[in-house]
Amino acid sequence: MIDKSEKEDQKDMNSNLQKTSELSKRISNFGKENYDNHQKESDNLNSPSPIGLAFRLSTDLVAGLIVGGVMGWSIDRWLGTTPWFLIVFFILGITAGIFNVLKTAKNLNK
Repeated sequence: MIDKSEKEDQKDMNSNLQKTSELSKRISNFGKENYDNHQKESDNLNSPSPIGLAFRLSTDLVAGLIVGGVMGWSIDRWLGTTPWFLIVFFILGITAGIFNVLKTAKNLNK
């Protein structure tokens, strides 16, 4: 009698051990899947959207134009040389805006 109960206990323990190891594998796989999904989500949050990139690049360009125009207009008004400094600083503003756009685009590709 004792032998039968010991054998049954041994079978139960082996069965429980198998179930435990299967459960452990499932838990570790679940953790890996969740970690991978979380990494993908965080990568998506860190990368800007295309519309955000478009607004940023256009803002860089327009900011250069506005700053150059305002500086040229202010100097023209101060010195009384109506269109000349406006034209010069507007061109410098365009150039600075284009360089800002190129620099921003280069940094986004890294």
